[in-house]
Amino acid sequence: MTNRERFRASMAFEPVDRPCHVEHGFWYETWLRWQKEGLPVGIKCPVLSYMGDRPDLFDYFDVIRYGQVRPEQYLLRHSEHQVLEETDSWVMYRDGWGRTIKSSKLGASVPQFLDYPIKTRRDYESMREQLAPVIDQRYPANFDEIAAEMKAQDEVVVCAHMDGFFGFPRELIGAERVLFMYYDDPDLMREIIADRVEFLMTVYEHAIRETTPDFAFVWEDMCYTNGPLVGPNLFREFLLPAYKKLTNWLRDMGVTSIIVDSDGDVRLLLPLWLEGGVTGCLPFEVKAGMDVVKLGEEFPTLQIIGGVDKHVLERTKAEVDAEVERVVPAMMKRGGYAVSLDHHVQPEVPMENYRHFVERVREYRGPLG
Repeated sequence: MTNRERFRASMAFEPVDRPCHVEHGFWYETWLRWQKEGLPVGIKCPVLSYMGDRPDLFDYFDVIRYGQVRPEQYLLRHSEHQVLEETDSWVMYRDGWGRTIKSSKLGASVPQFLDYPIKTRRDYESMREQLAPVIDQRYPANFDEIAAEMKAQDEVVVCAHMDGFFGFPRELIGAERVLFMYYDDPDLMREIIADRVEFLMTVYEHAIRETTPDFAFVWEDMCYTNGPLVGPNLFREFLLPAYKKLTNWLRDMGVTSIIVDSDGDVRLLLPLWLEGGVTGCLPFEVKAGMDVVKLGEEFPTLQIIGGVDKHVLERTKAEVDAEVERVVPAMMKRGGYAVSLDHHVQPEVPMENYRHFVERVREYRGPLG
């Protein structure tokens, strides 16, 4: 089987020749570490899309990458990047979207978002032209070439990558203000979400027709370790209608696998995503209590990608073996599963541990759906 055939069969709960092993990605700092641990010269650090320099870490370890179909989803024109303040250890800047961000210079860390461009209805109205679904301005000039290459792929899993109904406004408004806006200005929230549905259906129609993606990848990141940022009642009122409209349209377009990306504890939202037409989820963060074996039993039709504890790969090979044994046999017997760490491969992971993990997955010869 090719990678695409293996992925499609896995998501359809059909038998496969061996486990479908995909990865979210590899941090740049991981690549730097592995260069010191014997990574051959010439193996590149992966970028978001498969269109980057090759061969890279995906090629070297023979794991499946996502080829992302991603038209410009935000502003049609970006402002100039402006440094506001800087020290030896951090830099504060205003990015092309008008967000104020403080970022460390001392290695991998999550940047601190200090300010966002949209605070009021007036701000949103002033940005409407920039957020308009103007198709010819949202695709690169060489998109036909990119689409033809993606459509012809056997080894890359192609996804239509779109930012969802919480993820999108959060990027321009900020998580805290978005959460207050559900109560302080619910009409504006409904309007933003409705606009987002229409944007995705308008802008992505061309991409989906030209690339025939294997699944729609809806980025939300709307949960944290202890549960969702938006509770079930708010989700049902504000987000569920948008999901139903989008997923119905995607199915009409021939996209049958619709998978939401959210870290954290997603258990309270899984039934609502399923009700809204979503078919799967990733990456099932283990430290947030996401046990894919148990969730697979509770939600037997749910497509599952991930659920292997990335932190275990920082430890011993025996512990890596135990983690593979905990997840892979049960999930491969169940079906509807693709093996993956529960996020990017971290710089704390020795290269030999990751190689060992890949080999243990590939050697699995138990039930395969």
